[in-house]
Amino acid sequence: MTTVFTIDPPKVKATPMSQPDFHGQFDPALLRAAQDIYSFYCQINPDRKQRRQPIGVAMNKLSCRGKLIFSSYPILLPEESFVSVDRLED
Repeated sequence: MTTVFTIDPPKVKATPMSQPDFHGQFDPALLRAAQDIYSFYCQINPDRKQRRQPIGVAMNKLSCRGKLIFSSYPILLPEESFVSVDRLED
């Protein structure tokens, strides 16, 4: 007799503002986390001429964790939002 176990994926709901609305507004916590990631990168790489310039930060809407994006064509997971550097430097 074989016992089979199945695990259902967790049911997670995104916050209402997880995607930018038509005015380009992000969830404030998501935007702040993206700004912190970009700011930290700039602090540890102070020489602007020698550091690679990211185009933005891919932020996980559920965990508020993110990663810098350097490629021209970022590929995002369904639970990620892209915050451009232009938005972070405001």
